[in-house]
Amino acid sequence: MFTRRGATLLLVSDISGPAPEQADGPIAAELSHPTEQYVRHLGTGVIVAGVLAVVCGIVAVAWPKIPLLALAILVGLTLISLGALSIAHAFQRDADAGARALSGVLGLFGVVGGVVVVRRPGDTLLVIVLVLGLWLFGAGVVEMIRAIVYPGQRLLAFLTGAIDIVIAILILSWPKESLGTLAILTGIAFIIRGLLMVYRGIQVHRLAAAV
Repeated sequence: MFTRRGATLLLVSDISGPAPEQADGPIAAELSHPTEQYVRHLGTGVIVAGVLAVVCGIVAVAWPKIPLLALAILVGLTLISLGALSIAHAFQRDADAGARALSGVLGLFGVVGGVVVVRRPGDTLLVIVLVLGLWLFGAGVVEMIRAIVYPGQRLLAFLTGAIDIVIAILILSWPKESLGTLAILTGIAFIIRGLLMVYRGIQVHRLAAAV
């Protein structure tokens, strides 16, 4: 019997297959799960995490004399949300095994690092520098790997990954980095990554609407 679930499976397969040009790339991987409800929830989660990253990034850039406590909370909350999303990506059934493993490790590090920063927000600037720098570097590497595995939107994914890696290197290597400089670099990274996530989430919703 051809059920609604069966139709969902066929349509998702059509969307994520090689034929539809708009479904190539990381977005197609978001649609690899067989249920429409999961697809919509995942798209919503991506949008929410992206909006949070953009808001935190704007606050970090626009607040020239941001206190260490406030910056730590912004960084911690953003890393927790992005880390949780990376962990969700690690459970995509049709994604490349290596990319899934890297997403899982990156997500776990993001959540743990975010919790550490939030629980001890006023301790030291060094903690934020290390946690954020290492996470951005890992996120950039994962983004580039995803760009290789999923050809669609390759240029955008590579660009995002490269920006993450460059900012991570600046954060980790800048001698005597000030709090204001760290805030600006953090804000730029979060805004770029957040906008990309919002775009992907909207695309997932659009494709799911056809399911």
